[in-house]
Amino acid sequence: MKKILVVCTSGLGTSLAMRLYVEKFIKENNLNVKVEHTDIGSASFIEADLILGAKQVIECLAEQDHIEVIPLEDIVNRQYIRQQLFSSATVQSWLVEKEGIR
Repeated sequence: MKKILVVCTSGLGTSLAMRLYVEKFIKENNLNVKVEHTDIGSASFIEADLILGAKQVIECLAEQDHIEVIPLEDIVNRQYIRQQLFSSATVQSWLVEKEGIR
């Protein structure tokens, strides 16, 4: 299953709030994607297709081969997060794939 991983320093408040924004985006676009949130230390051990989080947190992640990473400048602006998701090559491929299935 496709997965988006939302990362913050402790894996509690910030990543949970962002996860809710991302889940709303996934539901609105009728995508079959699982969304999880975690702390920065655990992120390297969780398989995902897309990782997003605050820019300063993402910069601390170990390099992820073949995984798109979105460093967010503004983690509370829902419209900005939505825009970043729509700009994602990974999300775009999911949207195209979904349209091709219909």
